[in-house]
Amino acid sequence: MLAEELKHRLKELFGEQVSFNKEFNLYANKIKNIQETLLPWCEKLKNKEIKPIIAPKAKDSILFIKKLGSSNRCIVIKIINQEFKEIHLADHKYADPKKYL
Repeated sequence: MLAEELKHRLKELFGEQVSFNKEFNLYANKIKNIQETLLPWCEKLKNKEIKPIIAPKAKDSILFIKKLGSSNRCIVIKIINQEFKEIHLADHKYADPKKYL
C-alpha cells in the first residue's frame, strides 16, 4: 500500500480533519503488511479498544503510540478535544511517551 492510499484510508477512518507530518510518506512506504498490522490497530483505536496516553503537559491531548515493524518506526495519533487531529509516522524518537508527558 502506498503512502497516499494509506492517508486516504486513515482519513476515512478518523475524518478529513486529520493532518499528517511531513515525513509520513517516507516512512509509510517502508511499512510492510499495513493491512494486517497498522489498519486493524487503527480500527481498535477508533472503537476505543486501546488505552491512550494522556499528556499532562497538554491536558486537551490524548496520544496513541504504536511501534511498527522494526523498533525504529512508530505511529503517533493525537486527539485534541475529542477529535482526531494528527497522525505522525516517524522514527523511534516518537515512540518515547516521556516526550509527551
